[in-house]
Amino acid sequence: MLRLTVPRVSPTIPDMLRFAAATFEIFPKSALSSGTLWSQPLVGVFAPLKSSLFLIEEESNLIAILTSNFITDYNHVSLLLRKFIGEELGVPLSQVFCFSSHNHSATQLNAKVHRTFTTPNPDDLTPEEELTDDGMELLRLSVDHARALRDHLEPSEVRYGIGQERRITHNRKGRRADGSTYLMREEDRLLLGEDFNGDIDDDAFVVGFFKEDRALGFLTQFTGHPVTAFHCDSPLVCAEYPQVACDDLSRKFGNVPVGFLQGCAGDVNAKGLLSDLPAEKSVLRAEGYGHQLGETFLKIAENLRKSERTGLKWLWSSVRLPYKEVPQAAELELRIQGVKAFLSRCENGEEPGTRVCDGLNFSRSMDVSSRANLVQPTMDWLKWALAFHEENRLEEAPKSLGIDIAVIRIGDVGIVGLPGEPFLGIGRKIKTDTPLPFTIPCGYMNEGQDSFAYIPDGPNCEDLDYCSSFYRYTLHMLPFRPPAGDALAEAAVQMLKKILP
Repeated sequence: MLRLTVPRVSPTIPDMLRFAAATFEIFPKSALSSGTLWSQPLVGVFAPLKSSLFLIEEESNLIAILTSNFITDYNHVSLLLRKFIGEELGVPLSQVFCFSSHNHSATQLNAKVHRTFTTPNPDDLTPEEELTDDGMELLRLSVDHARALRDHLEPSEVRYGIGQERRITHNRKGRRADGSTYLMREEDRLLLGEDFNGDIDDDAFVVGFFKEDRALGFLTQFTGHPVTAFHCDSPLVCAEYPQVACDDLSRKFGNVPVGFLQGCAGDVNAKGLLSDLPAEKSVLRAEGYGHQLGETFLKIAENLRKSERTGLKWLWSSVRLPYKEVPQAAELELRIQGVKAFLSRCENGEEPGTRVCDGLNFSRSMDVSSRANLVQPTMDWLKWALAFHEENRLEEAPKSLGIDIAVIRIGDVGIVGLPGEPFLGIGRKIKTDTPLPFTIPCGYMNEGQDSFAYIPDGPNCEDLDYCSSFYRYTLHMLPFRPPAGDALAEAAVQMLKKILP
């Protein structure tokens, strides 16, 4: 299904933006593997997944923003999408931005998983080798719509608004009495109360593009992992809450394209992660959360403020986040022995003694084999780190991680695009310190998912829970040290200052 704004082409008006957008959908192939770490077969496909392409232009400056409910922020996937969209539009890679809602109930787009960090030349990548069938379909449709939209840009003005939504999400990082931390799944959350949400980012954003009083399209944002219908042992495909909310807003304004920008959701979940609900009921609950967010988006859209600024600007920068030193050999050896014992218990199918390992914790509803699958990368990482000691290569250990970030200014509206899964504290700092009246911090932009994934802020970077220590799922990263991801926020604020009028 295609929703496409096809206005009559108007002459370019100086200092006025021009806009065109389209929404399209893909019905994933049910025979393909899911987007989980170990790619189990899907148990069902409940809905097509939608993506939206936005073209925004001022005079000769043009950018493209692709938003998708597929996980596009794998390194090779986003590079290919940006390369071919850019070539179709005649703009460089730096003017194409891919944002994923990070819907966990989606199929894979990447045919290969890269656990060792590389930044390939996009010209060296072959789509047929790098992408699944769904990835190829997303690439084809994105390029086709870029071609169609290029000739249908029309003058528009920007309007924006903000509201609050507290019914859907919760902070996924729990803290025990002894100070240790854990990943909070639904069974853990319910122990704290049915309505528990903890420290969340409850801001909901709507940015509208209008010609007079006719809406041409919207960008929206909210912060929270779309995981309500997700279960790693029985994965499915469905329209999680971001897609449902965007559809509700779209229908209200005549089926215009609506895209979703995921916030800094590294430590924020939608409620329901790994609950024991049957698939159909978990899908219905995800849709219910979507309608709640859609209701909030609609209220915001009814009271949008017109941007006082005009203009379109963007800026890229690379920021280095410092690592701690390689852990001591004795510590690594002790931890390896603990992980070996855990994996042995899993192999024997033991339920007792397979709920916690090296800071990772697992729900009762998760199969013992799945727990082992989640711990094995930690064993690989511990051996990788120990090899620096055993081979006398400590001087070769990585010292920092370079991360490319972008800021975009559309009138009064700032968009900060961060790769990977930044913690909410990073987004909160951006919003607090921004020089613009309205700034939307976003994660899951462009490449990052297979390179470094979670990016904790300073206060959360030294814990061993799943989100805070995801470096153990790579073979190129060490633990961050403060300021960790806060450095991204500080850099983004300075970049926003540079692109003010």
